[in-house]
Amino acid sequence: MLYTKPNMQISEPTWLPSASTESLPSSLKSWLLDPHSLTARLRKHCQHFAVRVLSEGFAPLYQSEAALFDQQVQQFWVREVELLCDGQVWVFARSVIPQSTLEQEAQQIPDLKTKPLGEFLFNHPKVQRQSTQVAQLRGNDYGLEPTRYAQRDSLWSRRSLFHLDSAPLLVTEVFLPHSAAYCDFLKD
Repeated sequence: MLYTKPNMQISEPTWLPSASTESLPSSLKSWLLDPHSLTARLRKHCQHFAVRVLSEGFAPLYQSEAALFDQQVQQFWVREVELLCDGQVWVFARSVIPQSTLEQEAQQIPDLKTKPLGEFLFNHPKVQRQSTQVAQLRGNDYGLEPTRYAQRDSLWSRRSLFHLDSAPLLVTEVFLPHSAAYCDFLKD
């Protein structure tokens, strides 16, 4: 799976500004650059939406994640989930929340269980999304297990740094092979 395994050699993708998506198909670009709630958009594409929690708790960060946060922060709550539409896994999501954010604006996040983080974020009165970055994942990026997810040569991902008031958190979303992001014939 995509979540970190002890002693596993992990490569990381190259994260690019969202302006780097010019050559992508419009259907994929619309998913990667959508500024609204991914949860809400997924719900429009299926009859039954579900969240499957893969892992949750304090954990180490990938190098590119750590670079986005204040170096003084020591503890991070990491939540890794799959977002399912009608039983098919469409998205892998990894959220990174500094302990200081949990102590301020996001105390409920560890208690979400199978509730989507997107609903919490987009209903928060003080949420702000900073610019989105995109990446094309290949091979062992983030410990991707080809037998589970990679039925394509590559997968696309986006990540955004959110602020709840001034408290940061990072959300990364990987669009998996069954996702509508790869289907030109699906319209919103």
